[in-house]
Amino acid sequence: MSCFSSPRERISIREVDRSVVERLKNELNVPAGIATILTARKLSTFEECKAFFRPESSQFHDPFLFRDMECAVKRIQSALRQKEKIAIYGDYDVDGVTSTALMVRFLRLLGADCTYVLPNRLVDGYGITESGIRQIATGGITLLISVDCGITAVNEVALANCLGIDVIVTDHHEPKEMLPEALALIDPKVHNCLYPDKNLAGVGVALKLCQAITRYMNVDNELWMQFLDFVALGTAADIVPLIGENRVIARLGFDRLKNTSHPGLKALIEQQGLSGKKISTSEVVFQLAPCINAVGRLGDPCRGVDLLLTNDPAEADVNARLLREANLERRALDSSVAEEAYNWVTNNCKPDEDFALVLGKEHWHVGVIGIVASKLVEKFNRPAILFSIGADGLARGSGRSIPGLHLLNALNACSDVLEGFGGHAAAAGMTIRSENIPVFRKKFNEIVSTMIAPDDLVPVVVADTEVTMNEISPKFFRIINEMAPFGPGNMRPVLFCRNLKHRYPPRLVGQNHLKLSVTGQGVVMDAIGFNLGDRHNEILNAASLGLAFTLDENEWNGKCSLQMKVKGISL
Repeated sequence: MSCFSSPRERISIREVDRSVVERLKNELNVPAGIATILTARKLSTFEECKAFFRPESSQFHDPFLFRDMECAVKRIQSALRQKEKIAIYGDYDVDGVTSTALMVRFLRLLGADCTYVLPNRLVDGYGITESGIRQIATGGITLLISVDCGITAVNEVALANCLGIDVIVTDHHEPKEMLPEALALIDPKVHNCLYPDKNLAGVGVALKLCQAITRYMNVDNELWMQFLDFVALGTAADIVPLIGENRVIARLGFDRLKNTSHPGLKALIEQQGLSGKKISTSEVVFQLAPCINAVGRLGDPCRGVDLLLTNDPAEADVNARLLREANLERRALDSSVAEEAYNWVTNNCKPDEDFALVLGKEHWHVGVIGIVASKLVEKFNRPAILFSIGADGLARGSGRSIPGLHLLNALNACSDVLEGFGGHAAAAGMTIRSENIPVFRKKFNEIVSTMIAPDDLVPVVVADTEVTMNEISPKFFRIINEMAPFGPGNMRPVLFCRNLKHRYPPRLVGQNHLKLSVTGQGVVMDAIGFNLGDRHNEILNAASLGLAFTLDENEWNGKCSLQMKVKGISL
């Protein structure tokens, strides 16, 4: 590449055990392509496939397998009996907002005097703060339950203990070596926790606490199951693997979400034009969750909780409109920052030298730099860190990584330049003095270049199976749809067809999209490649091509037909 542009993808086909494929093909009476997809999802028996296609509540694990669950439930029951004041301490993202709303509504149904506290992203940052603990103490709170946070809050929990507040931590994040001295720690990742599913979102862990309380108090299961729409929303939005219990939560929760009884969710669905439509992962991630996230990114996440807590349809409508307007404002900020970031990378970075992208400006809103970092990773397939530089010279940053690079480990190697940092393999936050950004950029690039190879900077499209055009049928498409809900760990299957010919010349449509009509084995099918318009001249005169794609249904003039959504092109 002579200039810094999006790298061309490489297509690979997933390797699977062919003996398992053949067995599933015969036992399930499905095409070989479907059996291959199931095998790639580590399904190898008839019973495993049955459970996969039919998620149901009986597949939920026993909540008392969590370490400290019995202790937590007994303390909450005591608080209910003694009419103590309870506070829920949440987080400002969708997982934290839905966790907070779930616990508050659930405990209030049991008669609790329950309130909540959320940190302000722009003022407090992530997690429990000492100021938040002191605020709770002034309100006479004697029991604090954290949701989607708290597992690293050693000092804050110690302060709560000193102020006479018992703390129950529910979280799903990785603990550090030192654990907070809370009354109960409910986190599947804590050492010696026997709970089998480690992939729950924060709202999923909160749900397990509700499930345990219900069972301990011998209350009808509907008391907690009625909130599966909240939990599915938070789970899908947090981009956790949609396997195991998360798959059950998502499938059952999406079913409830379409016809939700909660006024706030119903109003938000109406505002986003989704009333009466099927709601699954994409609708949550791209239409519902951003509205809740937007108010947290721009300052006040409590508006999201208030939307989910209200029982007044009129109040719900007002709150839903406010969230939608906040999301429109957030999108405008995204677009502005993204355009500036793209231009900066194109003009200042060299593809053979810059293994990572580090940039910052004074006016970039701290609430959107993480989103834009993700967009840079998607466009350039490199780790990206964006900084918002404050008037005091302190810059707050947000980073996203690529497969193969553990971002937190890379930041550890640059710790002498940073004021502070934290995160995990795929994402991280950090602070730095603005005058040190050039030094950090150089050092971070040097570190990244030792941790990954040039080939790691080439995006790879992994196809689940290779098929011929005549294998693709409405039945094939129906079976694929039964694999939903899709998401991490269970992405929509990517298929690969080779030796395809153009039926008509490819053409550009919309905003840089590529429209194709291809043929193979006597079958003709349309294809759409979003944001692939720059490949037009490349494939126009190709004698044949291979396409990696997901299968979709296109409706035009009242008629439905199968259509490829192109993910990769090989010539």
